[in-house]
Parts: sequence; structure tokens; C-alpha cells
Amino acid sequence: MALPFPPAVRLGDSLEVDPPLWLAPMEGVTDPSFRGMVLDENPGAVGAACTEFVRVTDHPAPARFLVEALGPARSDAAVGLQLMGNHPEAVAASAVRAAEAGAAFLDLNFGCPAPRVFQHCAGSALLADPPLLESMVRATVEACPVPVTAKIRSGIEDDAGIEDIARRVEQAGASALAIHARLKTDRYTDPSRWQRISRAVAAVHIPVIGNGSAHKPQDIQAMFQETGCAGVMVARGALQNPWVFSDWSALIRGESPPERGAPEAVDWLARYRTRMEAGGATPRQALGRLKQSAKALAEAGFLDAEKVSPALRLKETDSFLDCLDSCFPVTADSPR
Repeated sequence: MALPFPPAVRLGDSLEVDPPLWLAPMEGVTDPSFRGMVLDENPGAVGAACTEFVRVTDHPAPARFLVEALGPARSDAAVGLQLMGNHPEAVAASAVRAAEAGAAFLDLNFGCPAPRVFQHCAGSALLADPPLLESMVRATVEACPVPVTAKIRSGIEDDAGIEDIARRVEQAGASALAIHARLKTDRYTDPSRWQRISRAVAAVHIPVIGNGSAHKPQDIQAMFQETGCAGVMVARGALQNPWVFSDWSALIRGESPPERGAPEAVDWLARYRTRMEAGGATPRQALGRLKQSAKALAEAGFLDAEKVSPALRLKETDSFLDCLDSCFPVTADSPR
């Protein structure tokens, strides 16, 4: 049975995210190669995507870094650039450069939990300084010609500040707020508390984008229904299932998604390798991300983890893919 299709999310005066599904910014994952693969595999099913964060110190980020992070221009989804820093003027100037480089929107990172980031008072550390966080959003909104969004964690050690942070983001002029339903101190294996998303939705009038544990098409739909969020941002779910967005679209239409297994997963990895190399990745970089993807695909059941394990110990890209080919032989119906 078909389900109601959620309305598009409007960012600013002219940008619509339709469908209201985001490919989340993920450090070490969502470079132009991975983003391009996911957008190609899910035609019409991803409304927006975002770069890995670009770190801003006390000087604006060089334009060449921003161009590299954005990669080739896309017409099939709004691609934004994420900045992370704690100097409002430098971040605002970087945002202007990002817009000039072609970013459809600008996202501010107040959610990264990495210790090295937190120790330098960036990412989720800004949740402990709401006035500075608000000033960063305001400075960026006032300077940047494209819509500005903010992505936050639900708190550092507790979630008492959700409403205050959400209202500050709205008052500073952001077009939307994305909230990860975990705390900074939570592990990714800890459950996401979606009621935190609901609290943000109730606190503000701007669109709230939910994030956290939306791994499967059914999870995406449940997040819409249970939280009232305007959009859903998928992170590790896209690493585990590169087709999760089109699978959700099929769910909404009342259709069954295509059956996929090891042959499709191995084919995806081979094409991902080609794309990374075409984009200038070194063999070591490509192999590292292929192993990361293979482990995620095994977690989702596309590959047998025991058969993948020997390949993860190999140190050459060709050997890695050859090992997977031998473990998961191509059949007549396979995509290669």
C-alpha cells in the first residue's frame, strides 16, 4: 500500500529539497566519489547531500579546498558544503567562498564528537557555548548568499539544552536545523533517542531534519512518523546500503525494492574503486575506503562477514577485489 509522500523542504527563498532526504556529511566517507556513487544509485530519491566537514581555523578556508570538497557539479540534488570552526568571521568568510565555489547551501557543524575536534573547541564543543554558537550562525547567515543550516548533537553529557540551542539557531537566521539524536558522549552503538528530535520540532518553526539510526527504509519512514521532522538525514545507513534512498522511495510507492546480494555489492565496490581513482585517490586511500565499505556492506547482510575477513587483511586494491570476486563469484544474472 502506498504511503503519503512527505512534502519538499524549502531552504531560503529559492532552494527546495525534494524528496526531503539528506545524505549526511560523514568525515572519511562522503567525499565526491562516494556522494556521486550514492546519487547515481538513487536517481530522484536523494534531495540533498553534504560534503565532509572543512575545518576553518582563524583564517578563511582556501577556495581550492572548498572546490575540491564539493567535487563536480550536480543537477540532481542540492549539494551543500559543511564548515567547522569557532571563529565567526573566518567561518562566515569561508561560507562566502563556498557559495562562490558552487555550494547550494552551507551547513555548520556543531555535532562532531571526535576528541581531537572537541579538544580544539569545535564541533559539538560549541554546544557548551550557546552564545558563540548563535553568533557563528548569525555571522554566516548575514554574509552568505545561499541558505545556511546547522547540524547539532542533542547535547554533550545531557540533552537539557536542546530547546535553547534550537531556538538560538532559528533566531540567528538558519534555514533549517539537523539534529543527531545522540549525545556527544554516546557511542554509535548506543541507541538514538528520537524524542530529542521531537523536542526540537516542537521548539522551532524552521524545518528540523532528523538524524540517527535511520539505517533502513522502514527506519526512515518511522522517523518521519514518530518525530514530525520535516526531513531525514541518513548517515551510516547509506554506507551499509548504498541503495537505501531508492528503497525508501519504493516503500512509499507501495512497491518492493529490487533484491540485491553479494554480486551487486561487489560490483558496487569495483565501480567505487574506479570512481575514486578517477577522482585522484591514491591506492592507499582507495583501499582504505573500500575496506570500510565492505565491512559496512557485511554489517547490512549484503556480504558474508566471514568471507570478507580475509580480504580485509590484504594490502593491494587488486588483491582485495580479486579476493572478493573469488568469495562471491559472479553469476549469469549478476550486474557484471
